[in-house]
Amino acid sequence: MAYHTVADILASNDAATEQFVAGVAAVTEAQANFRPNADEWTIGEIAEHVNIVNGGFLRIVGKLLRQAEASPKPAPADLNLGGVIVGENGDQAPKFQAPEMVRPKGGVAIADSIVGLRNTIAGFSEIQPRLEAADLSEQAFPHPAAGPLSAYQWMILLAEHSNRHLGQIGRIKAADGFPA
Repeated sequence: MAYHTVADILASNDAATEQFVAGVAAVTEAQANFRPNADEWTIGEIAEHVNIVNGGFLRIVGKLLRQAEASPKPAPADLNLGGVIVGENGDQAPKFQAPEMVRPKGGVAIADSIVGLRNTIAGFSEIQPRLEAADLSEQAFPHPAAGPLSAYQWMILLAEHSNRHLGQIGRIKAADGFPA
């Protein structure tokens, strides 16, 4: 996917978040806690992780935005950005071990994770005018696997991250023994 404006990126994030929410909202407690293998997260843990990480994306973008606003340059007329940060397809990107700070602790209700995900999207909506006014291409923050990413790339990564984990949830739901 190509992104030409901040609005394009945020619309993609809105859609990815709503698809993720749709994938977890009707999950029962037994389904949320089903672990197909000892080394895999449950759906509840995935929802918690996505909430933690997406909230982190908002904080990182906010920090990079403040840096850009400190030495303002006008936003480019066309971002002309591709949408692949992690891999060719979120589901097929190399498996990456989440850093300790974004690993789920467990015990978080999916409903609470959904509230957090929607709050993150609302946070991006609140700062959208500022995001659209500044050139965010020169400020970067390191991603543990992808290296330095611009604020635009961090925003794009939000949808990719949500989609990658939605694919993981689909595999859990298809696993032998998944509760009906």
